[in-house]
Amino acid sequence: MKSDEHKLAWLQALRGVAALLVVFLHDREALKVAGLDGAFEAMFPLGMGVDLFFLISGFIMVLTTRGFDGSLGYAWRFLVKRFVRIWPIYAIVTVAYVAVGQHGVQGFREPGVLVQALEGLLFIPHDPVHFPLYFQMTVGVAWTLCFEFGFYVVFAAAMLFGKYRYLALAAWFATTLVVVPVVQGTLDFSVSSLHIVHGLRYTVLALNPIVWDFVLGMLAGWIYMSSLRVDRRVLIGVVTAASLLIVVVGWHALGLVNFHGPRGWGLLMAIAFLGVVLSAKVRPFQVPARMVWLGDVSYSLYLIHVLAFIVVTAAVAQCGLSGPVAGFSRFVLQPALALIMAAAMYRYVEAPLSGWLRSVLLPARRTRHTRWLAEH
Repeated sequence: MKSDEHKLAWLQALRGVAALLVVFLHDREALKVAGLDGAFEAMFPLGMGVDLFFLISGFIMVLTTRGFDGSLGYAWRFLVKRFVRIWPIYAIVTVAYVAVGQHGVQGFREPGVLVQALEGLLFIPHDPVHFPLYFQMTVGVAWTLCFEFGFYVVFAAAMLFGKYRYLALAAWFATTLVVVPVVQGTLDFSVSSLHIVHGLRYTVLALNPIVWDFVLGMLAGWIYMSSLRVDRRVLIGVVTAASLLIVVVGWHALGLVNFHGPRGWGLLMAIAFLGVVLSAKVRPFQVPARMVWLGDVSYSLYLIHVLAFIVVTAAVAQCGLSGPVAGFSRFVLQPALALIMAAAMYRYVEAPLSGWLRSVLLPARRTRHTRWLAEH
């Protein structure tokens, strides 16, 4: 492994952790079947895995574009790399979700099903009015991809301002996350409220406070590349832990909520993530190879795990299991099958397909170092 890959293994491992948090968030449904409603409710904060994903994304965008040369071509290559990283496998999984949900691909013949799927593939929020955050997408977890790709587009557009790109980004986020909400009277940092301008669905991707996760991730990226350095890991750990404790103890007094974004899990994740970033600057973390592998397959795992859950649920029902036995069986088998399917999907579909499409759209030769930056 090259120097940068070794130093950033911790980041790839965090991706795997974020994916697992989401998997077990959805896996908790099996606990309800087992009659453990208390455990079901207690696992709800695992949704913070999404906030961690967004923080990592903001961090990576800053880190991987440190060689920005100010050209239009660079901005175009950046956007293409991000597109081929997330879209091909997402398109395949979308078809699979329609086939499962509509009992076959003939479901695409239904206008409503087809429109919903096509809008998802274009990263258009399907129904932000009635579902201000999750958007009622064909692929349930794809609401996050809408925010993700929207962030990529804004980041690429800022590159057109050359050396002033970060000033352009600052102006954009100040406008969309502060000025417009102030004018609308919606500056409450609530991600579950409707944030939209003139009914334009794309505007919800710019105005929703969950975008602060990306911004805070970018700030962590700038700190990581800056001269700012704290050489004592113990001090970093103590300050990080104390900060998290203060937030948790003062949760209700601070008006925080048990949900995504800067008024909830996003704040906790941002504090913890910054602590990890500062610690990584002291010296690279020693990360087990399995955790790095988990990060590699994290995107496939994120997209496909619900399909694995459907398969296990059907199998358990076919075996005639019910009640607590069915619930516990599903709770164990669902994530296990999801990991197996994700591993196969990553190795035989995601990695080769994205690599092939990247070579077609961006055929220029690259070193292993630049290839790793492009892929991560």
